[in-house]
Amino acid sequence: MNSNHSAIGAWKSRVEAHHEQSQWVMPTAMRNGDFWAETAASFRADPLRTDDESLNIMLDLANQDDTVLDVGGGAGRLALPFALKCQSVTVVEPSEGMLGQLRVSVAEHNVENVMMVRAKWEEAEVAAQDFVVCSHVVYGIPQIEDFVRRLHEHATKRVALLSFVNAPQAHIAGLWGPVHGEARIELPALPELVNVLWEMGIHPDVTMIPGKQRRLFDSTDSAMDEMMRRLFIGDNPIKEERLRAALPDFLEDTPDGYVIKGSKPARQGIVHWTTCDA
Repeated sequence: MNSNHSAIGAWKSRVEAHHEQSQWVMPTAMRNGDFWAETAASFRADPLRTDDESLNIMLDLANQDDTVLDVGGGAGRLALPFALKCQSVTVVEPSEGMLGQLRVSVAEHNVENVMMVRAKWEEAEVAAQDFVVCSHVVYGIPQIEDFVRRLHEHATKRVALLSFVNAPQAHIAGLWGPVHGEARIELPALPELVNVLWEMGIHPDVTMIPGKQRRLFDSTDSAMDEMMRRLFIGDNPIKEERLRAALPDFLEDTPDGYVIKGSKPARQGIVHWTTCDA
């Protein structure tokens, strides 16, 4: 089979094209250093929350005596709740900004069974654990087969991946053209991930989660600030002016705040499978 026509090859080509497009417009300061440093605090969440359906489902997949490996665990949105239920959690995360926020949360909630490894997953040296979880990470991974295979090999019982049906930034793709002058190449997401797994010989269960409303903006100024970052405009005055001119046509004023016009609730799915008969 021609690799470009396989699910794995198509995934790789699409991710690489997306990254090339991003690098072309991204200011140098955003290409280097810790991309998540400025926004890491926004990824913290209450580990005792009960209204997060995706978390509740994933917790139900774990046993109290399980050890958990959280790949790309960020600021601990999953790691801390798992630590409160399971034997231990190891978080692999390359961003020091994210790990800094995780340390804050660990101290705040007196959690003592979370270990942290600062590394990319592809380079991390960690032992296999019972349950491997990975939340909203795979979209931008070109070598998806190697990445997933490593998840599989590090799980003695089960793997669970949380993914959006559409890529996280798909709802703002329409702004890319007016600002950057070309159509946005969107990242693959849940449907493409399932095809990759099937091609790898992995046949997962998929548990769908009702969609959640996209982020609301308090004002057009807050929407402008957010889109400046998400569209990698930096201090480019020409592109900033293009965004300022285009944004009003993309915003819808609702009683609760501004939303991107036409954006649908962000649907998610948990893709999970067992790695043994345990």
